[in-house]
Amino acid sequence: MTTVNLKKPIQAHGEQAKSLTFREPNGDDIMTCGYPLQMQGDGSYTPIAGTIGKYIARLAGIPASSVKTLGPADFNACMMAIIPFFGDGDTSPVPESEG
Repeated sequence: MTTVNLKKPIQAHGEQAKSLTFREPNGDDIMTCGYPLQMQGDGSYTPIAGTIGKYIARLAGIPASSVKTLGPADFNACMMAIIPFFGDGDTSPVPESEG
């Protein structure tokens, strides 16, 4: 879990939220929201704001309407908390068993 302290509190579920805590996404989250990054031709990645917003709502357990009230700095901070969930997985090949 990762927590982001907001620069400007938001309303979520009728209460003021000064921070958001994100759980790790699971397969259902990924199938529902998609991947939050789009690979470019040069190998770099560009964040997809709409997808990031869906993850903010889902992983923090807040309504999408609350996500829409986040200021740019807070949205970016939340994005930076979510993106690491999708990177640096061990993608090394599994050795074939010797027969």
